[in-house]
Amino acid sequence: MNKLTIFPFFSQAMAKIGTTLIAGLASSLLLSSPIYAATFGTNLIVNGDAEQGQGDPVGNAIGADIPTIPGWTPTGSFSVLKYGATGFSFTNPLGNVVNVTVPGTDVPGPSDRGVNLFFGGSDRASSSASQLIDISDLASTIDAGQGTFNLSGWLGGYSTDEDNAVLNITFLGQANQSLGIASIASPTATQRNNITGLFLQSTDGSIPVGTRQINVLLNANYVRGRVNDAYADNLSLVVTKVPEPSISGLLLVSISYLMVWKLRRNNQIFH
Repeated sequence: MNKLTIFPFFSQAMAKIGTTLIAGLASSLLLSSPIYAATFGTNLIVNGDAEQGQGDPVGNAIGADIPTIPGWTPTGSFSVLKYGATGFSFTNPLGNVVNVTVPGTDVPGPSDRGVNLFFGGSDRASSSASQLIDISDLASTIDAGQGTFNLSGWLGGYSTDEDNAVLNITFLGQANQSLGIASIASPTATQRNNITGLFLQSTDGSIPVGTRQINVLLNANYVRGRVNDAYADNLSLVVTKVPEPSISGLLLVSISYLMVWKLRRNNQIFH
């Protein structure tokens, strides 16, 4: 076989291999970042309370030691921690032994907090976790301008540390283009009065017309310290339908407009 026949054959073979690898990679990405469906009036965030799966009982898990977090695709050392985990000690460059503590069961937070909370991670770096929610089944309501949302969560931090949690949602159209965003953030250390704990944050609004998916992204932003002390729990995203005006309500509005029109007409006649 000469060079003229070898290279075309080699190129075709590599093209087929490349196509197979790309298809396999795409399938892997879809499996690692599943899309969840939606219904009105329920929390659409899967495992928003961090109760599914195992929580780290110490607070020092990194890499392969981080327990799997069902429903979420994490980055960095983002993990789930048990309330009241034991914490750990380390020796700093000055030779001093430093104790790392984590939120106990008695810190400010949700009354129905369960066993676990989301944790920025046991290293000096920012991290995140995300999931994608399919709301295409609600398209007719959303495209009629009748879709609203409420986003809430308990977000917080540790003592005077400024590590913080930010929960973002991005409304995506049919072509995955961004149609709008909304977010809530944990209070600063000063706003927390330098108290370790989690505090309820929320926002609501209208869902942009054309929205078909909502990307949920929880960012744990590291600022300083031995670990990333951004905390979150009981995350919730609820989509509702704006009630249509009732016949009696429309009749009342019509009568009110008629009365105003008559008053203005009478004023014009007498003046």
